[in-house]
Amino acid sequence: MPKSRAPRPWYGAGRAPVDRWPGVTIPFDATWSTRRDRWETHAGRYYFDAAKADRAEAFFPLFLRHHIGAFAGRPFQLRDDQALLIVRPTFGWRRAADGLRRFRKVFAFCPKGYGKSPLGAGLGIYLARYDGEPAAEVYAVAADRNQARIVHENAKIMVEGSPDLSEGCAIVKNAITWPAIHSTLTALSSDASTAHGFRPHGIIFDELHAQRNRDLYEALRKSMAKRDQPLLIMITHAGDDDEGICFEEYELAKRVLSGNVADLDATLPVVFEATKGDRFDDPAVWARVNPGHGITIKHDTIAEEAREAGAEPRKRNDFERYHLNRWTNQATAWIPIDWWDACAVPAIADADVVGLDAAAGLDLAQKWDLAAFVVVFRRYLERVLLVDVVTENPETGVLESARVELNYDLIVKPFFWIPANTLRQHEKTDGVPYSIWAEQGLITATDGDVIDYSRIYHDITTKIVPRYPALKRGTIGYDPAFATDLATNLRDRGGLQVVEVLQNYKMFSEPSQIVEALIKGRRIVHDGHRVLRWNWEHIAIKTDDAGRIRPVKPKNPAKRIDGAVALIMGERAHAVPKPRDPEYQIVVIGGGRGSP
Repeated sequence: MPKSRAPRPWYGAGRAPVDRWPGVTIPFDATWSTRRDRWETHAGRYYFDAAKADRAEAFFPLFLRHHIGAFAGRPFQLRDDQALLIVRPTFGWRRAADGLRRFRKVFAFCPKGYGKSPLGAGLGIYLARYDGEPAAEVYAVAADRNQARIVHENAKIMVEGSPDLSEGCAIVKNAITWPAIHSTLTALSSDASTAHGFRPHGIIFDELHAQRNRDLYEALRKSMAKRDQPLLIMITHAGDDDEGICFEEYELAKRVLSGNVADLDATLPVVFEATKGDRFDDPAVWARVNPGHGITIKHDTIAEEAREAGAEPRKRNDFERYHLNRWTNQATAWIPIDWWDACAVPAIADADVVGLDAAAGLDLAQKWDLAAFVVVFRRYLERVLLVDVVTENPETGVLESARVELNYDLIVKPFFWIPANTLRQHEKTDGVPYSIWAEQGLITATDGDVIDYSRIYHDITTKIVPRYPALKRGTIGYDPAFATDLATNLRDRGGLQVVEVLQNYKMFSEPSQIVEALIKGRRIVHDGHRVLRWNWEHIAIKTDDAGRIRPVKPKNPAKRIDGAVALIMGERAHAVPKPRDPEYQIVVIGGGRGSP
């Protein structure tokens, strides 16, 4: 009998996926076995089952329809990248030893607008209903209930719109069940009480970057061992936490792509991201990073966001994270230093702040590092500056977009301390001119190896407060991580009002957004203090999915941001109600955040 001729490659006609999307996926060095009539890897450990791949790909347009936007009502036809990089390899490649699925983990790293949630919903339905697993348990998992319900809601609408899928199906709040085959698709969030006792056949982790707690991830992953060919699919864009589970999986996927990791044949990486040197405003980069560009996300929308990102550094970070799929935890400038310099005046006399309301921020950092105390005066103006912020509704706890009317500018006076021995050490290792700053009176060197809290207390109560007596009626914001003892002394012994300002999104976002708007609007007044300017040169920003922000320290320990953080805490301290303070108005508005 004549041997069969090799058919088209396993991926079909045209170029191989690894050539069509360079650097995105792994190569499959497959050869045609005439004896077994199938594509196999060179070592013969894996083979491609075209029938299973065809079945999974055909499921989408045959059973599912889009329900959002311009594609509503149309069959869910997979794009080439979705079919050739994710669906066909996942369900087609098999282990030669037992015929079970090769890939047990898929890391799909795709930008915003790729179509991740609908794809995840479709994959979840297929795993629960048509993957041939008895009593399949499939879980759509996300960081919180609302995010988990996005995949679940997509799946629910898809099932309800298909007579075949909805027949004999029961849909409840968080689960879709097919009683006849005892299979379920369930939505879970990280605050689920437990995942023990589960037997997951499939797990769809939506937006893994938002997972702050690894407990559910680990519990579900370990429970997968109870199934013959379980599948963990992680679909996410870049985040801002390079110490979380998502960044770990991202780095693992990159190592698999590089070919430098052995014995990880069960992991399928699909990584779309901008590379070093790519311009954020280059349309060719947008299209390369997101195959859905111009299809699932509109070109004009991205172009407009790119223009805004070019004008505002914080929006630049968001743009790169969402649309270029770049991690933004690394130190990136938040406030352009020319904005800060534009706020400088030759000198600020004490007479300039007499009669103004005062508050302050105290950032002590660690005992051997820089400490900062920044006095912040509000000078009320007739002209109002509007800024949109993300704030938490005090009654419901829901995050809302709010418009703040700023009828003031801020005059700032900074003070710094550092241990004398640390000063000399850091000057040698970090190249920072602390001794020159100390000679110029810009920083106070305290005796010893660690910061002298008693000296700071003495200077605040005997020098700074007498110089600016309005502080007696104001409030000092402090970070309880390091400054609790000093703050307690300032309150109990010094008679000053203090308030905790935790350096988290909840407490830091609104004052950070306000300070940003004030700097941009030239409503911060400072005398060019060199140490404070140095802090603003190095400050970075993190942004969560709700649009809240908070400052973060650069990874380089030689760079400090203490004075900038203290300034923001001083603005926050001003918000503590005082009987004589004019209150700025907050008006809740609909929609997303706008520009200041």
